[in-house]
Amino acid sequence: MPLPSTALHYLGAVHSPFSGLPAENEDGPNNADPTLLFIFYGDATHWGYISPKLAETLGADEDELELEPEDLEECLTIDGGIVLRVDTDWSGVNVYGFAPNESTIEFTPRP
Repeated sequence: MPLPSTALHYLGAVHSPFSGLPAENEDGPNNADPTLLFIFYGDATHWGYISPKLAETLGADEDELELEPEDLEECLTIDGGIVLRVDTDWSGVNVYGFAPNESTIEFTPRP
């Protein structure tokens, strides 16, 4: 089953619904948050962050991943995971993936 997705228009900082930590800080993606799975920057059309746990499952990091966010969502199964599509006005729609820290990530490529 694909990850549930929620779309919203928001101009503030996006926070993980699991840890309460911001997804990004002044240095970029918050790679210290174990619940942050990925960030896709819509206007720039590139992956800004792929967590080490997700990169291991995918066999690729943000520089190597050639999937669109929708394709990634369709292939991921994560108990309790959620995707937020956030329209930030100035940088288009960014996509954030979060999951509980102890969740299992499964990736099943579509034929």
